[in-house]
Formats: sequence, structure tokens, C-alpha cells
Amino acid sequence: MRVWHEEQFGPLVPIVPFTEIEDVYAYLASSIFGQQASVFTSEPSKYTELFDVLANSVGRININAQCQRGPDYFPFTGRKSSALGTLSITEALKTVSIESVVATKDNAKGKQGMLALSSAQCNCVSTLI
Repeated sequence: MRVWHEEQFGPLVPIVPFTEIEDVYAYLASSIFGQQASVFTSEPSKYTELFDVLANSVGRININAQCQRGPDYFPFTGRKSSALGTLSITEALKTVSIESVVATKDNAKGKQGMLALSSAQCNCVSTLI
């Protein structure tokens, strides 16, 4: 089935039941994809080995939950040919930002100076307060 052999980006989730755990391991070893996997079970502790294998095969493991997107809250990563690198709001901002340190003494005068810079719309300080 085509949906099983192509990576999906949309409101579509291929669901395949496995009866033998070895079949899951074989699929993971042969797959070029590695975004997310969901495991639905009433006994998560029974599948610790599976979770360890998944951690090396996919970027996100969902236990008793559907696959999700959440780079606003958690980094969105992948393995193999899927989503190389990490995507999140923080990571995206780092690519277009220059990190700086603006320091002062930790006292009332230092705080007053930083607040004054912020009030004067000093961009490097207003983002910190």
C-alpha cells in the first residue's frame, strides 16, 4: 500500500497491527523513515526493549497517544531520512539571531539601568526583560 511506503504530512496516519515483535524490529530496521511512532498497550513496562529500539529509530515515541506535532513545546526531530536536525521555535530563532550577553551588577542601580535601557527601546535589553 502506497501510504505505508511514503512519509505522511497531513491528517493521515497509517495504522498497522503487528502480532510478532520481531516483525516490528524488522520493519524498523528496513524503514528509511524516522519521525514518530505510537505504541498502544495496556502494559507499557512490558515493551521497554521496543522503546529502546524505537529511541534509535524515530525522533519521538508516543505511548498510548497519537502522533503529534509540537515544536512550540517540544523539539521536533527525526531519524534516518526524516526531519534531519531539530525543529522548534527556539532552534528557528537561533538561526536568525546573534546571541549576546548584556551584564550589570546585581543591585538596585544595575536593575534600574537595565529597565531604563528597556524603556528606551534598546532591543538587546527589551528581549531579556
